[in-house]
Amino acid sequence: MSLQKQVEAYIDAHREEIIEDWKNLVNLEGRGSQPECMDEVAHHLYDLFTAAGFACTLDRPEGAPLVITGVLGADRPGKPVLFGGHYDTVFTRGTYGENPFRIDEEGKAHGPGCLDMKGGIIISLWVGKALEAVGYKDRPIRITYCGDEEGYLCHDASAVFLRKAAEGTAASFNMETGPVNNALCVGRKGAMLGSFEVHGVAAHSGNAFEKGRNAVAEAAYKMVALHELTDMEEGTNMNVAIVHGGVMSNQIPDYCKVEICVRLATQKGTREYKEKLAAIMAHTTVEGTTTVYTPGVTFDIFEPNDHNKALLAFMNRVAEKYGYPPMEGVFLGGGSDAGQFASVGSPTLDSCGVRGEWNHTEKEYAIVESMFERSKLFAAAVLEMDDFDK
Repeated sequence: MSLQKQVEAYIDAHREEIIEDWKNLVNLEGRGSQPECMDEVAHHLYDLFTAAGFACTLDRPEGAPLVITGVLGADRPGKPVLFGGHYDTVFTRGTYGENPFRIDEEGKAHGPGCLDMKGGIIISLWVGKALEAVGYKDRPIRITYCGDEEGYLCHDASAVFLRKAAEGTAASFNMETGPVNNALCVGRKGAMLGSFEVHGVAAHSGNAFEKGRNAVAEAAYKMVALHELTDMEEGTNMNVAIVHGGVMSNQIPDYCKVEICVRLATQKGTREYKEKLAAIMAHTTVEGTTTVYTPGVTFDIFEPNDHNKALLAFMNRVAEKYGYPPMEGVFLGGGSDAGQFASVGSPTLDSCGVRGEWNHTEKEYAIVESMFERSKLFAAAVLEMDDFDK
């Protein structure tokens, strides 16, 4: 019996345990802004991967949740293969009540993060376990998962560990949400968050109108200018997201804060955006106001390139060889950690987790059978990696 057939038999024999691991992880819901919850999830993952044979470490980037990294077979001769992403969700603990994971009669799993992206984490766990069980010894298998991807907290600090884990790898698989149509992601937009504060002069809006300097009005001029930076053909879309300003309607406001998020498809677009942003922040329309811009978290652009496309072609060769359905390559608008992996030169594919829909909503679901199918597929990819890493 081939190693892949042994892997498939192993996964089929452990379906109930795989579901149990998935359930237990989903039931540990929580956002990156809940440090105690994130610590519990990180330690839970540490125990799971350590029990599977991974040598794991937990690191705490400054101001951020723990990052778990691990390696199975560190002394193996080939270039490593990396599985990674994040373990936080958009939902705070308690949103769904106790033990929210469930599987319905249609074979769909429900619960916070079942799709985004705790299902993908469990795939990587069982890929490692299955390969270990069949005696695979060719390449190290690495994992790395952070706890602040969804919340945009201190992600730049966490990203340092993600990039380090991807260095020198034959391939990196980001275990994010798998599209329901079985596609794999070969590129994503990057994201840049930031905020600006406008300071003006407060005054009575009736008796001393001419003495006031309206910070909200100045912010409004800037918001319109920022909104006009959207260029869908170029792949740039600006979202003016949160606005705080003013105290009461009969007072000219002396302060306004605006939070923004821009999505960028190319490095060229990023350079142009930064130049235009600086010009908008430097220009003053309401005389007597001042503006301070503060950059926020950034997500590296995951630009489509020949390495990523070659990795997709390899995955389809593996799928054809072992009878799995083909996968098209897609470009997605949301940022992810795939850009971190690709930024150090690792051939990368994204959306490698369980397939489903409606992530970031209470309708989130994952197709249960895709858990087993993709566990087998990515184990096969590791077994066949010599065909790609020539």
